[in-house]
Amino acid sequence: MRMAGFPRRGVTTRARWLDFVGARIIAIGGIGVIAAVLGIFIFIFRESYPLFQNPEVQEKYRLQLPAEGDFLAAGLDPYQEVVFVVGGHGIDFLRPQSGELLLRERPAELLGRRVVSSFFSPGDGSLALGLDDGDVLLGAVDFIIDYPAGQRRITPLFHLEGSINLHSDAIESLAISRDGDGRSTVAALTSSGHLLAGIRGRRMGLTGRTEVFEKIHHLGDGLRGQPTALLMDGEGRQLLVGSDSGRIYEWQLGALLGEPSFVRSFAAVDEGSAITALAFVLGDLSMVVGDESGGISTWFRTEDNGEHIFRRIHLLRSHHAAVTRIVPSMRDKQFLSGDSRGTLALHHMTSEQTFFQIASGAGQLAALSFAPKANGFLALGTGGSLVHYGLDNPHPEITLKTLFGKVWYEGYGKAAYVWQSTVGTGEFEPKLSLVPLIFGTAKGTFYAMLFALPLSVLAAIYTAEFARPRLRSFVKPTVEIMASLPTVILGFLAGLWLAPLLQRELAGTLLLFPFVPLVILVAACTWHFLPGIFGLRSSSRFEITAVVTLTLCASWLAYSLGPAAENWVFGGSLLEWINQKTNLDYDQRNSLVVGFAMGVAVIPLVFTVSEDALSGVPQHLRAGSLALGATRWQTALRVVLPMAVPGIFSAAMIGFGRAVGETMIVLMATGNTPIMEWNIFNGMRTIAANIAVELPEAPQHGSLYRVLFLSGLLLFVVTFAVNSLAEIVRQHLREKYARL
Repeated sequence: MRMAGFPRRGVTTRARWLDFVGARIIAIGGIGVIAAVLGIFIFIFRESYPLFQNPEVQEKYRLQLPAEGDFLAAGLDPYQEVVFVVGGHGIDFLRPQSGELLLRERPAELLGRRVVSSFFSPGDGSLALGLDDGDVLLGAVDFIIDYPAGQRRITPLFHLEGSINLHSDAIESLAISRDGDGRSTVAALTSSGHLLAGIRGRRMGLTGRTEVFEKIHHLGDGLRGQPTALLMDGEGRQLLVGSDSGRIYEWQLGALLGEPSFVRSFAAVDEGSAITALAFVLGDLSMVVGDESGGISTWFRTEDNGEHIFRRIHLLRSHHAAVTRIVPSMRDKQFLSGDSRGTLALHHMTSEQTFFQIASGAGQLAALSFAPKANGFLALGTGGSLVHYGLDNPHPEITLKTLFGKVWYEGYGKAAYVWQSTVGTGEFEPKLSLVPLIFGTAKGTFYAMLFALPLSVLAAIYTAEFARPRLRSFVKPTVEIMASLPTVILGFLAGLWLAPLLQRELAGTLLLFPFVPLVILVAACTWHFLPGIFGLRSSSRFEITAVVTLTLCASWLAYSLGPAAENWVFGGSLLEWINQKTNLDYDQRNSLVVGFAMGVAVIPLVFTVSEDALSGVPQHLRAGSLALGATRWQTALRVVLPMAVPGIFSAAMIGFGRAVGETMIVLMATGNTPIMEWNIFNGMRTIAANIAVELPEAPQHGSLYRVLFLSGLLLFVVTFAVNSLAEIVRQHLREKYARL
């Protein structure tokens, strides 16, 4: 028989078993959390790491072409299955894998004549052939791609579109451009040293018939030294000529019937060093200059005293011999260069990287060509050796400098930190500096914490040390409920209601900061000097009602005096005064709005943790302080607060992490512009908001996609480091104040 009041047999064993199971479940849950965080870190790291991998280049095919005159140019189709080679007698199309000849073009116009120079424009397929009698044949290379029976078939074609006679001497080198409206512009250098420009176009005659018009211009005026390199923009309006004196000469070719005009000349390399190669990178804004000493630099126009002149911006790794070939990519700001020894190099203009320098194996270069998709290139030697390379370089524009340093971009007056991920066309440089995003994150966090931290900590001190239990039981749950407010609602209210309100009542809002503390301070001092009987008879409800009433009165007073202060101090309009007198811009959705809105989201967290830390201080410390004659305020500041510092510090770090990772409030309450100014009247773009905006539209595994993951990794690491440091400091403070 079991006696009443004694536990049944097995209860202790069951309790131990439940404790064992519970401890293991908690341990597994903790390990799971750590594993999940580590897994997130590994995933983000894996998505970011390819940004910094070296490009892969490998030789795919090597052919020895039969000697048939000089080799002058070469090119590839978009799938790198067909190669064309321009020689002295015409054009051959062949397969690089097998050397199979697909098509041999020998136009009738070449009978009895020889091709001595050639120019190929991969952008539109234009191909010009300079002949030994001064004529230039104008044509185009095309590749017809179809899929009979589900198999890709590439059919090469060459269209001869006409010719233009420039001179009686052989055409030694040339450059061409077609504007798409029937105008073709040819610049050529003859074997006798004449510099010529020929314009061939169409015009409407008096009878309504379209007539072909040609005009030849001699461009020897102003040229000092022998021309060595020609460069023309895509519209055929600008001609740049490099010389053996190291200077570049610029002409504007103008309209069809107009006369070319010499613009200026400028030194591009050291005196006495010849310019041996010129090319525009994608977009025709930046020019690459190669010289006989192997130097490579890029130039574009900047404004100087109201005049736009070329200035050297980037300097890249040099060759060990004269640069003879420069070929730009049609996809980005990469370009290939080759020297007189047959060495090839791959560069990127914006990032100033030189990815590799390799010996082509083709000997002295006759031609160099980039694949249309920038995933391969050809090197053709003067002896007929043709080498085809495969290339994998998906993120050439990314370096630590482009991510975290100042870069001088096209069209900018100086180097700057810029985030501009989306542009109108692929011709523009990607601007993916993370510095504006880091700055915006720090700016938004600073203003949010500047608003939230003093309010929440002071409110926690009042609630824990001065409020009566009944008031504390009401205030603390109410503030904690604020933490459940969706941030999208806070952002919505901040962007659509608070931002216009602050713009209308900016003067009154700024007066809030001195008026509210001043009114409450005056009221507190007055209350202090009243007879003690008033304090004894007052209740907690009266105190909180008085504080709320004083705050509302001070706010009303600030907004009432705002228009008068605006008229008296700022001449009627504070916004105009800010724009005109301080050179600051006022945006309706600015850091002030973000500070208020994000502060409302941060206050509940900081208040709750701080109040718990203050309430956790042992009561005997308070009793001892009060017994020794200290006031409640002295006890709170000198006894309770030091003991609660570790907890308050943790609360501040939790609020910091909350503000750093905030997305929706920043997204909706600010202009989301990546600018770098501490001006409280304009906005910012934070890392978290930037990821939310751009990741859904970023091409998967593209540079923008991976940079966004890198910014997330940076945010992850910074938050982890700050939290770890905060825990170390908290433990140190706890050990320090535990001895008191």
